[in-house]
Amino acid sequence: MKTIAIMLDGGFVLRQLYKWLGKQQPTADDVVAFASRCVNPNEEELFRIYFITARLFAVSRRHPILQSEVDFSKTATFAWNEQLLNDLALKQHVALRLGELSFDGWKIQTRTAVDIARSGRPISPIDIIPDLTQKRADVKIGLDVAWLASKRIVDRIALATSDSDFVPVMKFARREGVQVILVPMGATYLKSDLRVHADEVRDVSLARDRPEAIP
Repeated sequence: MKTIAIMLDGGFVLRQLYKWLGKQQPTADDVVAFASRCVNPNEEELFRIYFITARLFAVSRRHPILQSEVDFSKTATFAWNEQLLNDLALKQHVALRLGELSFDGWKIQTRTAVDIARSGRPISPIDIIPDLTQKRADVKIGLDVAWLASKRIVDRIALATSDSDFVPVMKFARREGVQVILVPMGATYLKSDLRVHADEVRDVSLARDRPEAIP
């Protein structure tokens, strides 16, 4: 049996599960169920599931249009995310790797700007969203992969992501003799580098993982 570690790009995985669950927020059970399906039980044994994400921004900032304070810690999304992370932390064989979110001001998404330009409508408060950047998560991922690969703790690493920032991690693991399996979760916008530096692209397909099939 080959030993495998599952690495989940948290933001990506949660977005894909949200779609698969009929636009319902995933639970810790959903995340673990998906991770378990990344393992081939006929030839692989799970070592650990790594969930990489950042806690949501929990500080108040003044909205540029409303000119009132927005407390991000009071939102339903924040409460759900905190519950999810707390529940995942208690799951067996799950390790959280939490980065930080940096608030870099406010922005208008590209598709919103295009809509405003085409329609000529005025900007509304809901068009303005916080500009948040995730920090430190990449470093933590790199340290985990360096340990897993250089010590030959596992034979394989399965990575669920569509982010090409993971390519250096994938290349390092392969140089150390660890096989890298890419799990795209049905995403069609993968950069070629991700496929090039993967030993296998594992299809955990939508057809096989419909919401009703997740326990």
